[in-house]
Amino acid sequence: MSMQRAIVEHGHLLNLAVRLPVPGNVLVHVGQAVNYDDLIAEAVLPAKFQVFDVVNQFRIKERDLEGCIKRLAGESVQKGDVIARKPGLISRIFRAPEAGKVVAVRDGRVTLAMGEKTIQSYSPISGTVADLIPGFGAQVVARGTSLQAAWGNGKFAMGNLTMVEKLDQSAKDNLKDKIVLLSDSPGIPELRILHDAQVAGVVVPSLDPRLFSACKTWKIPLISLVGFGEAQTDTVSRNVLEEMNDKQVFLLAHIPNAAEAIRPELFLPDPGNQTAELFETTQLELVGSQVRLLGRPYPGNQGRIIEVSEKEERLGSGLLSNVVVVKRDDEKLIRVPLENLEILSR
Repeated sequence: MSMQRAIVEHGHLLNLAVRLPVPGNVLVHVGQAVNYDDLIAEAVLPAKFQVFDVVNQFRIKERDLEGCIKRLAGESVQKGDVIARKPGLISRIFRAPEAGKVVAVRDGRVTLAMGEKTIQSYSPISGTVADLIPGFGAQVVARGTSLQAAWGNGKFAMGNLTMVEKLDQSAKDNLKDKIVLLSDSPGIPELRILHDAQVAGVVVPSLDPRLFSACKTWKIPLISLVGFGEAQTDTVSRNVLEEMNDKQVFLLAHIPNAAEAIRPELFLPDPGNQTAELFETTQLELVGSQVRLLGRPYPGNQGRIIEVSEKEERLGSGLLSNVVVVKRDDEKLIRVPLENLEILSR
């Protein structure tokens, strides 16, 4: 049976895929140090599309289409340019309503893409770019102490962790940009106080199930250590939270996904984790670690590291990387780049 990742891990190698939902431009390189909220990749897409049905709008035969359509697919157009014209005594014209591009001419329809919207992906942690996801983003890694939680609302934050025993109006003045750790489960009044205090994020021991919808759509990043109900935080988690108190942490409130082993977590980076030494230190501690493989051709496969190369090797992509030998759960031995692994346990 494969081992599950511990709730609390010291010296954990956090490996995050920061990627766009659509192809775009990657703006970082392997080995680059990045800070929280640094831009990793962006894509520029049309803001909107318009389809003009030439046959039906002009009431013409399909055989007359060639003479009516004045632009070809792939051509750029300016506002007011003629896209299609019906000749005759009473001429009819379709003009581009905005600057854009003809993206398709098919079945008597002309499709225009107009305007621009930019989609961007930012790093939710400070760390080092370990590998690129060509056309989409990068893997960002950092080493530190990780505390996994049961539920998160899908948002991210950075700030000093601040324990609050009693939350009231008088306490909110000193909470701006802090990640607040509450000692008790909050209600709607407490959530309003935190919102008004402009906190960066919130960590709670548990949540009332009746607050699920409100917390899911809340604009502030939030994680619940034990989920919904009346369960208590375990002693190990309480101890590590005390260690993190008054220190800068990253709140990664991932929406839980059991199929992909994704859970929200609170992460305290080790000093100096943003340097190239991160990769060297990683090698010394990897043998014997239980791992999950990332990317093709072994996505999701698990195994244990039995050997780590002493020197970097040049991969088929041209990049240099340390290579490890993994004994999969099916006893098969495979060699994979260090960056293509996710550490499950040590």
